[in-house]
Amino acid sequence: MLNIMLLSGQHLTSLPLAELSDVKALKQRLHQEHGLPPRFRQRLLQDGHPLDDAVKLLARLETDETAMDLQILIVAFSEVSEEQRQELNNAAWFGNAAKVEALLQLPMDPDPDAARDAGGRTPLMRASQGGTAKVAQLLLEAGAQKDVHDIEGRTALMYAAWSGHSEVVELLLHAGAQTDLCDLKGRTALITAAWLGRESVVRLLLEAGADTDLCDSSGQTALILAATHGRTPVVRLLVDAGAT
Repeated sequence: MLNIMLLSGQHLTSLPLAELSDVKALKQRLHQEHGLPPRFRQRLLQDGHPLDDAVKLLARLETDETAMDLQILIVAFSEVSEEQRQELNNAAWFGNAAKVEALLQLPMDPDPDAARDAGGRTPLMRASQGGTAKVAQLLLEAGAQKDVHDIEGRTALMYAAWSGHSEVVELLLHAGAQTDLCDLKGRTALITAAWLGRESVVRLLLEAGADTDLCDSSGQTALILAATHGRTPVVRLLVDAGAT
């Protein structure tokens, strides 16, 4: 049995060790079931010594022990430099998951305003545009905001839809990203995906309940744009979904 205590000595929870592979899995469970911050802001201690996320919990048991006591510490975001903020944005864009993980472990706010590029894009937007699902997942796990927009009104979901990165689109939708936000030209993620013929993305957005009848600023719907640009498979999907 694994007993988790606050530093004050208050008992938080007890969990069967067999259900937890490592410290990372434990932190994720504490976040999901007990409302603690994401794992990047948790520090688990055994006898005052911090445990790395990769530590196997069963391996920490002595041969004659059946239970383990750990203490949990919640830490605030660190003060980081301008260079580190830009490193996060660049690592997200280039798909460097190891670098993103290391920066988030400082812990670093996944949404620092200073990390936005000249176009107002956040690290999550850059990861969505670049199509690196692992990086997008890390940023979402750290609590990155899903529906903020850049200076053109584009969100992370719009960037993923534009680029045709269906795996990232699926991650964002699962995380609760809003489907029907529009950019400064009135284009939603669905309108953009239909226009560009991103069939798999259109399917995901329709399954998530995206509105098929919204118009962009020129009055064109997803169906009109798909038909105009010869995106026949997308037209079929939209018609089957009831688009007019």
